[in-house]
Amino acid sequence: MDTVLVVDDDPDFRELIRLCIEGEGLRVLLAADCAQGLSTLRKERERVALVLLDYWMPNMRPCQCAARIIATVHPKTRIVLVTAAVDAAARAAEVGLSEWLAKPFELERLQSIVVDVQSARGAR
Repeated sequence: MDTVLVVDDDPDFRELIRLCIEGEGLRVLLAADCAQGLSTLRKERERVALVLLDYWMPNMRPCQCAARIIATVHPKTRIVLVTAAVDAAARAAEVGLSEWLAKPFELERLQSIVVDVQSARGAR
């Protein structure tokens, strides 16, 4: 598992995250909405170690999108909700996730998550 999937409708945010994560040595796939993210997951399921999932996505309610992503990922894949919504912890709990990044966040926090994913990868 050597891939991070970024599912976010903001192209600038996707590009920023891609640049940060590729610099850490992981492959990055980008999706502009939940449907595209699900399609990518179906093709790359065995390679995706981490999904960064935006809370508000076009054409699908947050709970519906998160439930479909959760049902599609490999059991060892880590999913982190990314949101600018007030009370990111509550938004994550609402969609069934225990991890979140509240926008704006420090890039060091993202790098910490990536390092954890790489460590888990090396332990396998």
